[in-house]
Amino acid sequence: MLGLLALLAATLLALLGARRAASPGGWAPLKRWALGCLLLFHGACRQRAAGAGPAEPRRPRPLRPDPHALDSVYFAGFAETSKTFVIARLAKRPNRICEMWLFLRVDGVGEFEHPQHPNMMVSDESEEIWSGGGLTIEYLEPQTRWKISFDGFLRKGPYRQQWSEEEGELVPVKFSFHWEDFTEVFNFSVDSHPSTFARAFAQEPWTIEFFQRVKKQREQHFRHEQWGQSVGEIEIENHEKTELSLKGVRSHSYGIRNWSEIYRYVMILARFEDGTAAHLTVINMPATTTNLTVGYVFFPDGRKAGIEWSNASLAEMADDGVIKDEYGVSFTAGGKYFDVSATLDKQACPLVYNGLIGSGVFHECIADFRLNGLTQGWGLVEFYYRDEASQLVPNLQLGSKAEGPDLSSWCPVTDGSPP
Repeated sequence: MLGLLALLAATLLALLGARRAASPGGWAPLKRWALGCLLLFHGACRQRAAGAGPAEPRRPRPLRPDPHALDSVYFAGFAETSKTFVIARLAKRPNRICEMWLFLRVDGVGEFEHPQHPNMMVSDESEEIWSGGGLTIEYLEPQTRWKISFDGFLRKGPYRQQWSEEEGELVPVKFSFHWEDFTEVFNFSVDSHPSTFARAFAQEPWTIEFFQRVKKQREQHFRHEQWGQSVGEIEIENHEKTELSLKGVRSHSYGIRNWSEIYRYVMILARFEDGTAAHLTVINMPATTTNLTVGYVFFPDGRKAGIEWSNASLAEMADDGVIKDEYGVSFTAGGKYFDVSATLDKQACPLVYNGLIGSGVFHECIADFRLNGLTQGWGLVEFYYRDEASQLVPNLQLGSKAEGPDLSSWCPVTDGSPP
């Protein structure tokens, strides 16, 4: 693929001249057309070669020999008849370090988060499953059935918006959910629509080095998602045991993710009452794409389609760091037009810091959605900001409620992994 991209770049450099081809917006329509044709052909070949795709292994993948290697699993589930939700993530990192997110709300009881938050670093407690900070995620049957469980203390809300030495009100919590899929897997490497990449790449300066950076990114990091249902029960001290049924997304991200390469992103995850499910991410990776839009739609009949076009722009989505109450985006997928509006629940917008000392911030904002102004939906909007200047967790010590390893000799990876 790099050879074809290099040949394309060399051809356009010859036709347009280095100055025109390397200008950010110069000759964008021609660049978009040429690259779109190439990516469409290449994507079709990759889909035929991939077929149904290789099955996930029954245990976490061995990490690559790289300080930014990861193997991350993420689950988000929402009740359709109440405000209850659960978000859980574990990401294996080198040196037996694990990144952990855990937020939940039980309607009528309250909001809860892991007492380590807004820090997210804990000890990796198992080579056979994802386990850390009392949270465990394990395969029961690859790609179709998983188990998510927790046994320990959580801090009762409201969710903290900055670091504090105070523990807060810690409550014993125990839950266990069995997750089962009801959609296919969407593989971002082979199922994404090529037009979104062609449009983003066409706005960038074209050089041989640019395409080498694109190739490196595509070969280092992989991600797939599918939607399903979690069924189980949760026990909170001084409250009755509650049975829950939650619908949401499972994401698996692995390979190498160096978050210093990512400046900002906004991600929308939503499922609607008619069975439609959608993912839309707008991301700024300065080395390759400053405004890439990527995502998919699962239709009620089970079909999947990559997003082809969207009007979403990072400049219009909390670019100043102020997250508003409402957002709206439009996009096309599978030949259909979608208009999606989100109303954020400001009482349920927890955050975690990115990395050991905090070089960035993830905001996980629960939201109610509307599809084409009519169909109700549930999900979240995730905002990521990189902030290399601040030390958000001063003199970090891993707390006794979420014991971890001695990190004094470890060279920290100042980045996290995508959900």
